[in-house]
Amino acid sequence: MPEARISWRGFTMNKRTVAMAEAAEQLYHSKFAILQGSYNAGGVDASAGTHDGGGAVDIDVRTKSAAQRVAVVKALRQVGFAAWLRTPAQGNWPYHVHAIAVGDKDLSRGAAHQVAEYHRKRNGLADRGPDDGPPGYYGMTWELYLKAHPPKEPVPDSTISLAAMEYARTHDAMTGVWGADRARVIAWAAHPRVGAITKAETVPAAGVPWHLHFQRVIRKVQLHFKLEVTGIFNTAVAGVMKRYGYKIVA
Repeated sequence: MPEARISWRGFTMNKRTVAMAEAAEQLYHSKFAILQGSYNAGGVDASAGTHDGGGAVDIDVRTKSAAQRVAVVKALRQVGFAAWLRTPAQGNWPYHVHAIAVGDKDLSRGAAHQVAEYHRKRNGLADRGPDDGPPGYYGMTWELYLKAHPPKEPVPDSTISLAAMEYARTHDAMTGVWGADRARVIAWAAHPRVGAITKAETVPAAGVPWHLHFQRVIRKVQLHFKLEVTGIFNTAVAGVMKRYGYKIVA
């Protein structure tokens, strides 16, 4: 099956690529500025089709030091990207890090070729030069990284009120205990061991009211766990959360 596509920071990518990028950001200890995402057929000629499919992302490093640029490449490689620093001396582009998610199901032909070149310890460019990035990660994939660094189980820190969930379905402003309940449900849905939504989806997109955003989160939870999709926090959703150790009260 194709990877599930989402919008992340204004760019189209799939959920696996976003999860990998967010893990790399944690290793780098800072968020990345995105120059180009995936599924961008014909968008940038210099990309030579590598961004036509999934698994591709370009990171803006124009304002970073040489050491910081290497650190970005290393963080991306550590989680399973074939990643290289691209410089103006190499082509008609600014300083950026070009990354392809190894093992992505939606890679374009050009991106798949670059992954093969990465495994051959080459630079992924037309000149087929030697790899110029941090060595030692050529066999890494996202799945291997997760196996070596399993995320902790979500730890319930309170009960979830059904009344608060019903209120969240129709109201935007929520504070106090009920507001905390809504935040816990959304954080649980985004936890790597749950994976119903991404971290980027924990807050509403610009112009989307919180109550509609909450309904969307619940619909995604229901889709993820193969429940009837209603957008309502019902007994079926409550049952799933109970399996994760949460206590559901009226």
